Amino acid sequence: MIIKQIFNNNIVSTVDDKNQELLILGRGIGFNSRVGDAVDESRVEKIFRLQDEVLYEKFKATVMEVPIDILQATDDIVSLARTQLNKTISDGIYVSLSDHIHFAMQRIKDGMLVRNPLSWEIQHFYKAEYDVAKEALNVLQARLGVAFPKEEICNIALHFVNAEVNDSMNDVTHLMQLLQEIMNIIKYHYGVEFDEDSVNYFRFITHLKYFCQRVVTHSSHEDVEEYLYEIVRKNYPDAFACIGKIERFIRKNYRYDMTHSEQLYLSLHLERLMKTKKA
Repeated sequence: MIIKQIFNNNIVSTVDDKNQELLILGRGIGFNSRVGDAVDESRVEKIFRLQDEVLYEKFKATVMEVPIDILQATDDIVSLARTQLNKTISDGIYVSLSDHIHFAMQRIKDGMLVRNPLSWEIQHFYKAEYDVAKEALNVLQARLGVAFPKEEICNIALHFVNAEVNDSMNDVTHLMQLLQEIMNIIKYHYGVEFDEDSVNYFRFITHLKYFCQRVVTHSSHEDVEEYLYEIVRKNYPDAFACIGKIERFIRKNYRYDMTHSEQLYLSLHLERLMKTKKA
């Protein structure tokens, strides 16, 4: 590998056999080096190959400002998330999360504490992401020698969520707001509170989350045959009455028309949740 560009003492770029640019990260890898020199492979700690050109340019700008320790910590956290969440995590998280950690360290140094207004929703609707983010604080402590406050768990978890849906942070905010609004309708309709740590509640929230993603992104679900819809509607009138309230709320506030398929499956999941609640 031949050095194409030197960003600083710890980061250089090269190209692969397909002429795609790669960022090489390693402590001291650019020190006393020149463009055209061979990369000292004994110093290579991480190779970044980002497919999206726009994202790659953003990442190059990021590595010019963010210390190598933070980049290494970010990579450790992203690897942890990809392994434990078993979901596709967009490469964009390398830019957003490293920037966040960098600024969070500055805030900690200045004694500033920032609470996420969506902390309750993140902790309850994205429990898996929250648990991984909790472990990420241990990674940051080990890599950076800084004790990040527990308030940062929700902030980091939100970066995971945003990278999963591969959409804007604004859409993620709308998604969690819609989740909370629908749960409020369900609670008022049935006059109950739910055990938010139960497996059945988690299953219901998982299905509801995917539905809310379709509402926020306006991507409809294919419909079902009418006879099946009518059978479920007759068998579960209370669940359908609740879904009717949700459907009217969404149509008015989000300009989204629920398909019969969405009403049917959400009713089935809601009915199962209420049965376990009564059991």
